[in-house]
Amino acid sequence: MIDSAVVDLVKARAAGYCETCGGPALESMALHHRKLKSRGGKDTPSNLIWIHHSCHNLSTDSIHLAPKAATAKGYMVSSWQDPEETPMLTPEGSMVLLLNDGTITEAK
Repeated sequence: MIDSAVVDLVKARAAGYCETCGGPALESMALHHRKLKSRGGKDTPSNLIWIHHSCHNLSTDSIHLAPKAATAKGYMVSSWQDPEETPMLTPEGSMVLLLNDGTITEAK
């Protein structure tokens, strides 16, 4: 189970929106591990994003059904990458780094 303080940081960072499509949060949302747990991913704010279930694994262009595109956008991270150092595309089109303190910074 993911620590509630980590979940709170991720939800606060998302500010009521899906971190992939930018749509408003729904009653049922998913926490997605950018670096999958099977690849050594941890329950950290830099590795977790708050997203719609359809963005996660239900629609044809979802993260798990289109992993190559998801990796290019930073929604999935390879086993050798550090999520805190791997940029992610925001719904607004900018590349950012998700930090473990729950904040976001522009990727350079």
